[in-house]
Amino acid sequence: MTINKVRAIISMVVVIGFFIVSAGIVLTPVVGGYPPEPYTEHLKTFGSLYSGIVGLIIGFYFGKRA
Repeated sequence: MTINKVRAIISMVVVIGFFIVSAGIVLTPVVGGYPPEPYTEHLKTFGSLYSGIVGLIIGFYFGKRA
């Protein structure tokens, strides 16, 4: 396996993991009927921490000119 494939796999795992955790935080109060205020704070915190990493990965792979 080449280094580009390894990087691509790692980046896909990070981005997909980010979306799965974010969707879990968003859907928990909707499906469970819980008050949304604490989950909103969790989503803000999680998004602020990991959106930079996800943006860096997306910018690295899709920001290059062909």
